[in-house]
Amino acid sequence: MNFAVPSHSAWQISSPPIRLHGLDALRGIAAVLVVLLHAGIPYMSQPLPYLVWPAMDIHPSITVNGLTWCTECFLMPLFFVLAGFFSQGLLISRGERDFLKGRTKRLLATQLAAGLVILPACLAIWILGWAGDGLYVFQGFPNVVLPPELEAELYGWAHLWFLQYLYIYCLMLCGISWVAKRVRRSKLAEIDCKPSSFRGLDDLLVCIWKPLFPAIPCALILFCDTRIVLGFYQTFLPVISKLAYYSIFFVVGVMFYRQRDTLHLHARFGKTYLFIASLVFAATLPLIHGHLTVPFTGLRLAQLALQLALFACFTTFGLFAIFLRTRRGDNALTLYLAEASFWVYLIHLPFVVLTQIAVAQLPVPTVGKFLLAGTTGLALALMTYHVFVRNTWLGEFLDGHCRFRALAMPDSEPACNHLPVPTPGSGTEKKLTTVSS
Repeated sequence: MNFAVPSHSAWQISSPPIRLHGLDALRGIAAVLVVLLHAGIPYMSQPLPYLVWPAMDIHPSITVNGLTWCTECFLMPLFFVLAGFFSQGLLISRGERDFLKGRTKRLLATQLAAGLVILPACLAIWILGWAGDGLYVFQGFPNVVLPPELEAELYGWAHLWFLQYLYIYCLMLCGISWVAKRVRRSKLAEIDCKPSSFRGLDDLLVCIWKPLFPAIPCALILFCDTRIVLGFYQTFLPVISKLAYYSIFFVVGVMFYRQRDTLHLHARFGKTYLFIASLVFAATLPLIHGHLTVPFTGLRLAQLALQLALFACFTTFGLFAIFLRTRRGDNALTLYLAEASFWVYLIHLPFVVLTQIAVAQLPVPTVGKFLLAGTTGLALALMTYHVFVRNTWLGEFLDGHCRFRALAMPDSEPACNHLPVPTPGSGTEKKLTTVSS
């Protein structure tokens, strides 16, 4: 894929749109990482506070602990950057009314439907797992009386919180677009043109140190509430600090899309960002362990918050840049995994935890249990997708009905993974070619 065009060149829609196959691969890999993240929780030497989990292993693994904490610190920021990138594309291509209608169906309606089906199943699995752990005596349903320390963190959206937060961000994005369009008294297409106030963003997005800009507000929020990353909120209502933290990454994705004619310049720094991120995480993991043992205050807490923010930003920017340039996302396996990613995200948790309960007493090394839980959960999620979702009414409801079925994340639609072929010096405004679903 070639993005070698001047940063201020115009776009002329005279050729088929460029498909960003690398983003297909990135969303597929992100779906696998979600499964592995949940697969590793029982085997951590320093588990997440405020997260109650069955089948906790008495022989934790340092390796699994490091991998799980690494994934925990950057994965959701990556999801929200991708979400912001594609949400802005949908808004421009469809307009506020259709954008809001589509987001309500694929985010809000899906969250409510999945909550009615998946959350009760998870509740039953958690209760059976705790009974197997000997935490209480199971007397059968509905006579379930849990200890207060378990029940206090039991009820909420679980992993479906992502849909709730993303829907709120989409509502805000749609509202801002509606107000801005009427203030400027322009047509919808003019939203895609850069006002003079946004032109300075080009210089920021081609600067190698651009991950530092979102890291500063992220660090301030984490200083006030490290539980956003180093813990879990099991609630039905959004948490203000958590909503503010992830909104920064959503806005980064929106800005990436608005400045998409400079993406080829952003992609140059991917390996550098990941190298910096690896050094930051190596210095941060001991701080995480120390903070979970005796909570930090003052300068130590500020250092931890800053390093967590830097790691999340450099990793997210680095992965986005590397996969933006790759051409390895157009193979059948990657496209299939990307297509199934939404369903994998929704359904994997019961499968993973059931596997963890099943292998809890097996004479298997801890790393082996982790791999069994991850691979079994992913395999069952993909099997159910192939049988019950793909090419069915359920698949059309989740993904939308369109010619391109390679992108099936809760944050985007397949048509938005295409950018127009650039033609330097055409003198026309740049536009995005999409295929309506």
